[in-house]
Parts: sequence; structure tokens; C-alpha cells
Amino acid sequence: MRPENSPIGQQRSFIEEARRRQIIASAVEVISEVGYGKASLARIAKHAGISKGVISYHFEGKDDLMMQLVIQLYVSGAEYMVPVIVAAEGPRNRLLAYLDSNLAFIEANKNYVAAMTDVVVNLRDAEGKSVFANPDGEREVLEPLVEMLREGQGTGVFGEFDVVIMAKSIRDSIDSAAGRSIREPDFDMGKYSVHLRRLFDLATRKVGDDD
Repeated sequence: MRPENSPIGQQRSFIEEARRRQIIASAVEVISEVGYGKASLARIAKHAGISKGVISYHFEGKDDLMMQLVIQLYVSGAEYMVPVIVAAEGPRNRLLAYLDSNLAFIEANKNYVAAMTDVVVNLRDAEGKSVFANPDGEREVLEPLVEMLREGQGTGVFGEFDVVIMAKSIRDSIDSAAGRSIREPDFDMGKYSVHLRRLFDLATRKVGDDD
């Protein structure tokens, strides 16, 4: 039996994953309080109640920690949204569930979304270029939505439109809601969700389909 597959190995992996999540959670809080630029590993360690060396054990440095922070938010979002979307019946209901679950996740994780936004804007590579300015990353986010829209057209549920442009419009509307929820304390995500679902429900319908 390999050590990582043994009960002791599995327990160690669980503890290490829990520690990584704790460090990421502290990074989120520190970024929310002082911003990306001042979110040093020392500050994050102090917030987590651990030594800086513990962070260095789990992450290769600040850049790695920041990258994992962004990845973890996407993982958490998928864990929340995918079951909701899969449970919906038919392309139209799945589209509406996609919109609602995305916005609900943002509303429930404002601090995390704000911290992630700060990281995405500021994290640079050795040449000073944005780490996240990568077309492949956008394609990975868009592809499931594009397939959902394409399926709806293939089954005759949706009308004729460019599925990539529609997917980008949907994502832009969701991402702008994230920005507004951060900037505007009184932003009503519930009302916005109702508005957005109706907007894209109508936008994807076949001409003359009023059902």
C-alpha cells in the first residue's frame, strides 16, 4: 500500500489540504483589509496564526499562493454551481440555473470575489505581463456555456444566434455584477438575478416564441 493511500497518508493529505485552505482564507481576509500590494506573507501568516515557514511549506511563494487563491475560488464555484445546473431539466432551465447559481455564489462570497479581482488585476509574471491575460483561460470558462447554448439550439429550444457571442454577453453580465456587488453596498443581487434571467431567457428564444 502506497503511503498516500494508507489511512495515515490520507489523514496527512486531508490535514494538509485543510491547512492550505486556511492559508488561502487568511490571504483573502488580508487582501480585503489592506489590498494586494500590502498582503505580505508575514501578514497572512500572522492572520492565520502560523509562522511564515508554514506558508512556505505549502506554497512556493506569494505568487503561487495568489494563483492558488484564484484557482480555489473557481473550484469552490464549480462545487456550488454544477449540482444546481445538472439538476435542472432541459437547456433553458439549465441556462437559468447557470445564471442564478453564478450570481448566488458571488453574493455569498463577496470578500473572496473582491480579493480574487485584486489578484487578477495585479499578479504579473517576470516580464511584467498579467498572469491571467490568457485567451485559453477565457475559453475554458466559456466552453461549458457555449455547449449549453449549442445544445439548446440543436434541440430546437433556443433560436438562432451566435453561441460564442451570446456566451460572452452572459459572462460579461455576470462579471459586471461581481464588480457592482463589490463597489455598491446596496446592490440588490436578487433583483439583478431576476432581471438577467428574464433578459437572456428572451434573448435566446426563437422569433415568435412567447411561451
